[in-house]
Amino acid sequence: MSEESTGEGGKKKERPDRIQNFTLIVTAITALAALGSSAATGYALIYTRDSVEASRQQLRLAEQGQTTERYGRAVEQLGSPALDVRVGGIYALERIMRDSPPDQPAIMDVLQTYIRVHSATRGRPPAITKVTAERLLPAAPADLQAALTVIVRRDHNHDGGRKIDLSYTKLFGADLSDAYLVGAELEGADLTGATMFPGESDHRPSPQCEPVLHLLPLANFTDAGMVKAVLVNTFAYNANFNGADLAYATLNRTFLDGTTFKGADLTNARIINPVRGDFTGAQGARVTAR
Repeated sequence: MSEESTGEGGKKKERPDRIQNFTLIVTAITALAALGSSAATGYALIYTRDSVEASRQQLRLAEQGQTTERYGRAVEQLGSPALDVRVGGIYALERIMRDSPPDQPAIMDVLQTYIRVHSATRGRPPAITKVTAERLLPAAPADLQAALTVIVRRDHNHDGGRKIDLSYTKLFGADLSDAYLVGAELEGADLTGATMFPGESDHRPSPQCEPVLHLLPLANFTDAGMVKAVLVNTFAYNANFNGADLAYATLNRTFLDGTTFKGADLTNARIINPVRGDFTGAQGARVTAR
């Protein structure tokens, strides 16, 4: 009787131990399952993040590819014998420049080269036989004007530290209204009859003003390199040439009402019959009337 009792008692003692062990096992399994779930969730988040980044990278590459393709087509258009196709290519480059600001410096280089090459064939501006407020010089060719227009109205904050270089270009008759050419290189550029003033402005010269043929608008040429530049019969109302290097330049019969030359270098410059203009603070300014 005692052995059976002991046996039964032993069995009774074993049950709580088994239950306790089972509980521990279940708890451990539950903890492992929770850990696995957390790990799976974390992996899913990492995978999702990587997938999103990969998608973004693919989108960027696709956009770059499209920009490169558009750029190539536009540059090809610049070599077309048809004027309208070349003009279209120029404005296509402007659109690319706006869509992709980092490409602006390269596009500026292309347009400056285009102007330099194509203006070289222009010869000299026609002789002026009379003085009048009307436009006597022919306007610049459409493709040159288009390239200049894109340069003039660019967002200069995206220039990447590069300066505009239009040295020794023949820009007579060009419209440079509201041009931002701070620090630009314009050495030897021919700006005869250039427009630096909005055509629709009320500030037009009177017929009595000896110099005026074209209009140059509120243009900013601060610190521009304009050694040997030519400005004949040029209308520069309120233009800014402060700090510009105009040594050996020619300013003949120029309308300079409101235009300032503070700090400009006019050493050996030929300033003949200017109309108004403030040369206060300019270096070497010698005005000749004839």
